[in-house]
Amino acid sequence: MGKIFYRIAVPLVRLFIPKLKVEWEVPFDGEPCIFVANHERAIGPLEMAACFPLRSESHIWIYAAPLSRKTTPDYVRNDHWWDENSRLALLWSAVIPPLVSLILPPILRSVPHIPVYHDGRAVSAIKESLRLLQDGKNVVIFPEMTTGYRQPDPEKMNEGWLMLLPMYARRAGKPLKVWPVRLDLENKKMRIRAPFVMEENIPLRDQTPDLSRKVLRGIFDLP
Repeated sequence: MGKIFYRIAVPLVRLFIPKLKVEWEVPFDGEPCIFVANHERAIGPLEMAACFPLRSESHIWIYAAPLSRKTTPDYVRNDHWWDENSRLALLWSAVIPPLVSLILPPILRSVPHIPVYHDGRAVSAIKESLRLLQDGKNVVIFPEMTTGYRQPDPEKMNEGWLMLLPMYARRAGKPLKVWPVRLDLENKKMRIRAPFVMEENIPLRDQTPDLSRKVLRGIFDLP
């Protein structure tokens, strides 16, 4: 049912999201990899799930809470879906979460995805990602951090997923490429930047600041 629903939902989603022109900085080499993209609220995941050229070969990291109808309302309330200083904030809090809980979970569950947990099960996303990468699939991650309502922080990102780079290199005997994806809604473009890899023989902790800068520059179009 999930795959059928996904095939039906994709054309419908495309009708309601911005149409972005895809621009590759360099041609894709076909190697399994990680694509990191800016979230742009719900638009980023929708664009990557419905319009990304390699969507059929890619699995998206999705936070587990909105995958369940039971946990979606609290997720929506805690994820800054509306301006908490708005005069209508109480109304939105009462109306939007239950409505979203009916619509969002079945859509997200139909997308090729990897559930991401913020508890003791967090390691499961790493294990599943490694398995898929070794099977030749790609992984899509949205690493940005937010500072409030619709405010991404261009100087910080979630870095836990970086452990995939040395783990994959050890298992596959080759580096894992990271392709930053800039979803530029203003200019209606999906800019896929040239990939980068971590340096061999240097501990990940020593490279993390540089790797983070490369990701943030790519997804936020920074100089």
